Amino acid sequence: MVSDQAGSQALASNAPRLGPHVASRISTRILSGVVSFLDFALLVVAAWLTALVLGAWVDAPSRHVMGLVMGLAGTIGAGAGCIVLTSQRAYTVDRLRSSKAQIASILKAVFVALGAVIACLFLASATARPLQIFPFAFAGVALIFLASFRFGLRALLGRWTRAGRFRRRVAVVAVNAFSLKFIERLQADPDAFEVAGVYDDRAASGRVPSEHGHTAVRGSVADLVRDSREEPLDVIVVALPLSAVQRISDVLEQLRSTVADVCLTTDLAGLAYSENQFSAVGPNPIISIKETPLKDWRAAKKAAFDYGVGALALVIAAPLLAALALAIRLDSKGAILFRQPRLGFNNRMFICYKFRTMYAEMTDVMADRQTTRGDPRITRVGRWMRKLSLDELPQLFNVMNGTMSLVGPRPHAPNTKAADRLFTEVVQQYAVRHRVKPGITGWAQVNGWRGETTTIDQIENRVRFDLFYIDNWSLLLDFKILALTVLREIFSKSAF
Repeated sequence: MVSDQAGSQALASNAPRLGPHVASRISTRILSGVVSFLDFALLVVAAWLTALVLGAWVDAPSRHVMGLVMGLAGTIGAGAGCIVLTSQRAYTVDRLRSSKAQIASILKAVFVALGAVIACLFLASATARPLQIFPFAFAGVALIFLASFRFGLRALLGRWTRAGRFRRRVAVVAVNAFSLKFIERLQADPDAFEVAGVYDDRAASGRVPSEHGHTAVRGSVADLVRDSREEPLDVIVVALPLSAVQRISDVLEQLRSTVADVCLTTDLAGLAYSENQFSAVGPNPIISIKETPLKDWRAAKKAAFDYGVGALALVIAAPLLAALALAIRLDSKGAILFRQPRLGFNNRMFICYKFRTMYAEMTDVMADRQTTRGDPRITRVGRWMRKLSLDELPQLFNVMNGTMSLVGPRPHAPNTKAADRLFTEVVQQYAVRHRVKPGITGWAQVNGWRGETTTIDQIENRVRFDLFYIDNWSLLLDFKILALTVLREIFSKSAF
């Protein structure tokens, strides 16, 4: 087995070096989601509060029914108002910081909410006096609530912007005229963007200057891939002319495994553009090539699923974990847990926990030799633990410390091979698996691609299923994989 000291050494050179500002950075998409939720909540509160006040004027026998009608109509109006706010792109940070844009959006939303409430009451044939007053009273209260919320939010966003909490770190590929203009536009808004560096494959030969647009040229595209694992990068922008098709293709291929968003800015930088056609980084139009598969709300849902289900699984499995630990201790000498360095998210090494299933003096930390059927290194207890996949249970601790997910591509040790060749040499897209956290189980595993990999076809199929999972992730798919793991993998013929 590998000791804690050895494990620490294995991780030392791969640990991310994050700046002190990283913890205070705020995802703009999460902020937008929170504000939209609070808008809906405020509108619903305005509806029911108004209904409660007006209901107090009604005689007791019909008070509750009339209050319910007004509250439901107001809730529908709240939904309609929020749809308008979303369609008006009112939740972008730029709009949230603009008083003029917010006032216009709020007035439109309240007007539509008013119309929706009137329509609901008309369809319900509501003619009582309080019901006639309700739409306009609701609109007034909603306007006060939203305006007050936006006034406070604008002040808060101003402070956060000046503190750099919305700042996005951008790396630029290529030294040329329009990459210079791109950088200069970003530098005009230092609160929103930080240019982390410029990268160009010609840097090593000295054919480009050491500085471009007052920004250091930090090396080649390969150096950028390395740096992206060690420091936070939000966006990687490839600034090459459309005529350089092969060069663009080569650069994008090298950047496939990075977890930052990758986009292309080219001769378009001097043209007008439509937000429906292109994305933008600041005032610069870009063509989005690759976005992080799990980020913002998707990442939040995935994390909530992992920590919630993982914590519950740990509680339920605690007696079994204790019994297995005792069995390992009684069966053979050595540590109960096997700590192995494995490649994880963003190609960083982490320590993966498993129950030790081999004799302590025969363990293979770097997986230079794969486990085979009837392997003499496996202990008596270890053999049936592996057969039932119980040796993987300690990886629940990896889920709780954030290095793994319940579901995702299975992590491999650095020296794992297929047909005597490293996985990275066999499959060109192998590193793309590391754009999400590795999992205790995965789509490849429940489809039969687990266990020993003796042929190139086996690892190619495993990667193919992993990439399908990454491209098609949903919570429903995670639940399905967990269910299939129990049904198919407990007594899998590939486990030994």
